Amino acid sequence: MRALAISTARPLYDVAILGGGVNGCGIARDAVGRGWSVFLCDKGDLAGATSSAASKLIHGGLRYLEYYQFRLVREALLERETLWRIAPHIIWPLRFVLPHHEGLRPAWLLRLGLFLYDHLGARELLPPTRTLRLNLDPAGAPLKPEFGVGFEYSDCWVEDSRLVVLNARDAANRGAVIAPRTRCIRGEREGRVWRLTVRDEVSQETGEIYARTLINAAGPWVGDIFNSVVRLNAPASVRLVKGSHIVTERLFEHDRCYIFQNGDGRIFFAIPYERDFTLIGTTDLDYSGDPGVATALRPLDRRPAIMC
Repeated sequence: MRALAISTARPLYDVAILGGGVNGCGIARDAVGRGWSVFLCDKGDLAGATSSAASKLIHGGLRYLEYYQFRLVREALLERETLWRIAPHIIWPLRFVLPHHEGLRPAWLLRLGLFLYDHLGARELLPPTRTLRLNLDPAGAPLKPEFGVGFEYSDCWVEDSRLVVLNARDAANRGAVIAPRTRCIRGEREGRVWRLTVRDEVSQETGEIYARTLINAAGPWVGDIFNSVVRLNAPASVRLVKGSHIVTERLFEHDRCYIFQNGDGRIFFAIPYERDFTLIGTTDLDYSGDPGVATALRPLDRRPAIMC
């Protein structure tokens, strides 16, 4: 995969995708596998933004059960095991410990929710939920004594950047054009096709392509694509949210993770990270400005914007 070689030819593709993150590259692989011709470009590198700066979890969205979004959770759980089957070399299971405390829903209700989480996605490979007596289990050792009961359930961890690149590599092997460091600077509808003007960010050469379908998969820049590139009114307002993490020295010896839920509904994780560290987060804060310069530090005092 390389930056697009700009030429005077104006090829016509079935699908053009703007954005080389996990969504864009996943769509490219799916589309080319269906026999469609595909062009994908990204102004930077593949997985160069959000798709390499997340919690690296593949999960079904346990907390969305609270909002009765059962279909969303089911679809995510089905995809979780599918991804693990096809990429076991970069995805592996993790066990998450949810300590129960006053302020949460009753323990029986949490256990019922986890039962649904186990069965909504027709789980076949991952082990089921179990109840823990934290005063007897090693998972209770790092916790305060008031945590007496907990629940342990399954999700997965992924090497996120590699997942993106492997999707892009397989799409390219099947005939897709994958063009990192290639910015789409203008898109116009001409009859039944889109005419896209793209610029090689290395050579600064420009060229044009045509596509029957245009997919905006630009992550936090999705609004910019609507407003500045294709000049359409976005069908819905785009709200930017910044998720922050901190990395500390390893806080516990076992290989399980913790999920903590505050009384106000906010959650954060403590996850073993790169053998010798623990990843803590995330916190969600509204964000305005250029997503490319977002930082986990506050602009004034430079302290971590984390509340855990």
